[in-house]
Amino acid sequence: MSMQEFENKLAAIKEEALALRNRRPGLLSELGEKALPSLRDNKEFADLAEEIDELDRKIESLGKDEEELLKKKGQYEKEEKERLLKCTCPQCKTVNPEDARFCEECGTPVGSLPREYCEACGMVNPAGLKFCGECGAKLPD
Repeated sequence: MSMQEFENKLAAIKEEALALRNRRPGLLSELGEKALPSLRDNKEFADLAEEIDELDRKIESLGKDEEELLKKKGQYEKEEKERLLKCTCPQCKTVNPEDARFCEECGTPVGSLPREYCEACGMVNPAGLKFCGECGAKLPD
C-alpha cells in the first residue's frame, strides 16, 4: 500500500466518524421526543419533562411575539411609505419636508397622495390605472 492510499483511507475513516458523531445528537433528540410522553410520570425525569414543557411554552410565546412584531413592522413600513409619498412631489419626485405644501424643486402642490398610490397595500402604480397591479384593490379616483 502506498503512502497516498494510507492517507486516503485515513481521511475516509475520519470523514465517516465525523458524520456519525454529527448524527448522534439528532438521534438522541428524536429518541427523547418519542420517549417523553411515557417518561412524564417517572419521578426521575419529572423535572426534565417540566423544563421541556416550559421551553415549549416560551418558544410558543416568542413565536406569537415575532408574529405580532412582523405585523407591526408591516404596518410601520406601510405608514412610512405613505408618509414619504405625501412628501414626494408627484411631478418631479423630489422628497420635500413633511410640512411643505409645494415642491421645493418645481412648485407643484404636494401633501396629497397621487392617484396611483394604493391605500390597501402601499404599492405605487403607473398613472392611469383603476386597479392596483399588486393587490387588485380599486385605486382612488
